[in-house]
Amino acid sequence: MFTSCHGRKRIQREKNYMFMIVVPIFMVILLGYFFGKLKPDSGSSDKLINDYVLYIALPALLFLAIARADINELKQWGFISSSLIGIVCIYLLSGFIAKCRGIPLPQSSILSMGACYGTTGYMGVPILISVYGQEAALPAAIATILHNIPAIMAVIISWDLFAASHKTETTSAATSFWKAIKTTFTNPLTVSVLAGLVFVVFGIRMPAFLEAFASFLGSAAGPTALFALGLGLSRLNIKEHVTGEALGIVAPMLVLKIILQPAITLLAGVYLFGMGEENAIWLAAAVVMAAQPIGAGVYVFAKKYEYKEDTISLAIIASLLISLMTLPVILSLLNG
Repeated sequence: MFTSCHGRKRIQREKNYMFMIVVPIFMVILLGYFFGKLKPDSGSSDKLINDYVLYIALPALLFLAIARADINELKQWGFISSSLIGIVCIYLLSGFIAKCRGIPLPQSSILSMGACYGTTGYMGVPILISVYGQEAALPAAIATILHNIPAIMAVIISWDLFAASHKTETTSAATSFWKAIKTTFTNPLTVSVLAGLVFVVFGIRMPAFLEAFASFLGSAAGPTALFALGLGLSRLNIKEHVTGEALGIVAPMLVLKIILQPAITLLAGVYLFGMGEENAIWLAAAVVMAAQPIGAGVYVFAKKYEYKEDTISLAIIASLLISLMTLPVILSLLNG
């Protein structure tokens, strides 16, 4: 009786502790949102903040996390495999649902990307480091790249190959693949991780000044990214995008992204790769990154290929709002 009561109290304390960690994270997003509403004419500033996060702060943080690592720490095959299984399964499942609804390739690739591509950099990295400390920086950095590369490459290749049938000019598979590689690996987040890997693979000792410089820049990544996220949210008008057709596309995308992807990742990690207490942070990182809301990168591609930009905007907003409720629950369960 006493043990059971003590156990319940311990779980409650852990939940309260997790709540106290998670709430400030979402308060920063809320602060960015209200700032954007109070300063509706600060559009140029929004771009500067986003560019700082994307090109300076987050790359510095990811570079440092990788460059500091021991090469043996990178051999987390269960983490890598379970993350990729979650991404690939959801991408294919979304494509199947789209096909059943009469949405062909390449258009369905945008919806598939939306179902498996999250805000790993802007939101996932700050959350993991806030909850689990600097020990989570390395899995957060690797997960960011794992979630960037497959979906981005799949969308680019799909549009090059399948949209070509409607054009007079055709694109070869090799050209399309090279274009996808180039776009993916010139992404500043990918470049920063690859730069960090150079230090690890070749055993290069990082100069103290470079470590201090990257640490100083990277320390601003978390709050700035979350603030930028709230700022972007304040600029979107939900009412304009809500239609019956849009909701019919958005609803399955949200279920796939916020519920099924973390569930598949967790099941793969535990039951296929035996991830347990000894690599609990890696398992938590895989699941939390899979549970992130839909990333803004999906809108970039939707706008580029002129396909349902308004619907993707609605999906991004809805997934962010829902994840404000689901992520604390997932973190509490993982912590327990």
